[in-house]
Amino acid sequence: MAKRVSARKIKIHDQYTYEQLADALGVSVQTVRSWRPAGLMVLDSQKPHLILGFALKDFLKKRSSKPERRLARDQFLCMTCNAPRRAYGGMADYTPYTATRGRLEALCEECQGLCGKFASPRHCAELAPILTIATRNRNRP
Repeated sequence: MAKRVSARKIKIHDQYTYEQLADALGVSVQTVRSWRPAGLMVLDSQKPHLILGFALKDFLKKRSSKPERRLARDQFLCMTCNAPRRAYGGMADYTPYTATRGRLEALCEECQGLCGKFASPRHCAELAPILTIATRNRNRP
């Protein structure tokens, strides 16, 4: 599994060699070199090659950001398929956590695996014409 790299020790106005970055970030020199084909901007007109601090910070920020996944009102995130899916049979369970927040759970229409998303009671009321929603007590299994 890939190690998360924190760029907090990197100064945006400084220049770094591969070795200096490896020491500052706690990774190997080969790891820093492998970032170059992946899109890290390197000043290679002279030796040693230099990496600008702001370029490294931008590269690590783009690399670590996850794409935002938007679900439609009647879709859930399937834990098995890892994709947006609709509820199997148009049924879902609502488990309230607080007065304004809870969790909607259903079965996936494709694989019958567990699907879920967080929702408010108002959101459940909007879904009532589409889904049959049963409210579950949090203490009961």
